[in-house]
Amino acid sequence: MKIKLGDTIRDDKGREGVVTNIGIATDPADIGGELGVNAKEYDTDLNYTGAITFGSNWCYFSQIEEVIKENQYIEDTAWMYDSDVDVAINLENESKLGK
Repeated sequence: MKIKLGDTIRDDKGREGVVTNIGIATDPADIGGELGVNAKEYDTDLNYTGAITFGSNWCYFSQIEEVIKENQYIEDTAWMYDSDVDVAINLENESKLGK
């Protein structure tokens, strides 16, 4: 099962909440993944050791029962494109170079 930051999950105790942290263990003694790496998403089929924080709760990966609602995050990339003003300035500069 894939989980992502922003997903709403339910654990095996019936608690529900939005995932705010995914921690993957990098040390055998750190079973909660607190000292490991933080991820934006994780697939529980990988069977890594770690935990998630959701709402005011946390649980190990193995205790996640289901994703109730997936985060529908859509990245806004509009800022990466030229505005109408930028296009006009570029056209003006190009026309000056051509003269």
